[in-house]
Parts: sequence; C-alpha cells; structure tokens
Amino acid sequence: MFNIAIIEDDLVLRKALSNHFANSTQVDCVLVVENVDKFVKFHRDFMDVELVLLDVMLYKQSSIPNIPLIQQRVPHAEIVMYTMMDDSETIFQALCNGANGYLLKDHNFDELEQRIAATLSGQGALLSPAIAKKVIKYFIPVRREVAPSPEFPNLSERESQIIQLLKEGASYLEITSHVGVTINGVRYHIKNIYRKLQIKSKRELWKKNRF
Repeated sequence: MFNIAIIEDDLVLRKALSNHFANSTQVDCVLVVENVDKFVKFHRDFMDVELVLLDVMLYKQSSIPNIPLIQQRVPHAEIVMYTMMDDSETIFQALCNGANGYLLKDHNFDELEQRIAATLSGQGALLSPAIAKKVIKYFIPVRREVAPSPEFPNLSERESQIIQLLKEGASYLEITSHVGVTINGVRYHIKNIYRKLQIKSKRELWKKNRF
C-alpha cells in the first residue's frame, strides 16, 4: 500500500478523491487538505507520505512557490502537480521549483490510481501525455540549420545561429534550447562573437547597427 496526500481547494473533487482512495487496495490517502499551510500543520512523520498531489491554483493563488515547503516536510516524496493548467510557462515553473510530475485532471480516478501505483513502484514519472510532449519540446534542443551569415562571414555556423536568435530577442535560456548547449556554452560562443566583431557588449552591436 502506497501512502499519498492531496492538497486541493475544490471541496467536491477533494471529497471524491478521498472517497475513491478509501476503497483502494493500492493507494492509501492519509492526508487531504485544502492548502499548503494546512498540509504543513497537519502532516506527521508517521504518515510516511510517498506522493503529494498538489493543485497548481489554490484559492486563486499559485501553489508552485510553496513546493519547497512541502519538500521540507516530506523530502523523499514525489510532488505531482494535479491541475487543468497546461501552459508551458506554468509547467516549466513547477518542474524548476521541484515538482516531480505534472498531471492534467483528465484521468478517471481508476486510471489515476493505477498511474500513481506504477510511479511509486518505480515505473516512471507521472506526466500526462500532452504535458510530456511539451516538456520534450521545451527541454530537447530544436536544432535550426543556419548558414554562415554574409553579414558576418568570419563567424561560424553556430555563432551565426546565436546572432540570429539574439536579433529575435531570445534570452540565453531560450538560446540553449534552440542551439543545444548549456548556458555556459552560450556565454562562451557570445564571447567569441564579440572578440571576432571587436566589440565588448550587445549594446555595442546596437550602436554599430549590427541589429
């Protein structure tokens, strides 16, 4: 039997989930609360919580900044966002703040139970298929073939690609996903670009009308 906790502000859904897991032979819901503060208040170590289902929006406030508070109480538990929000920015913020999974509220309770049991048995992370696609698209580099720029013939293909992304207003983080290098790699290439163009900053690019 796997022990889970649920943090959900929708009373109807909270009761429905609690009733479902009360009859489960695989998953025991040992704590059901409406916000993170109550989770921290009522959680006890003997509950041995292995997974927390956490709604992204609790009373119109994001729960994502509070993920570290939950991790402090249950450092070895899976934190799985359980929500209707499927925009890339929210997904990214949740994962960067420590969430281990992200499920949309489009699974029936039996399927949800099976997926929780499978995950806690070591059979992969809890990600809805639609969310998994967005995560892959966000984190796996999308390589764009760019020929050396005639404007900057002394730059390599990779450097020309970075210049183009800078022109489009991309941040260093966005450049990493397009080019397939780390933040430090981006900084290294930009340093080389500046050296070849005999400038010291992006501001000088603007001044010289490079953009």
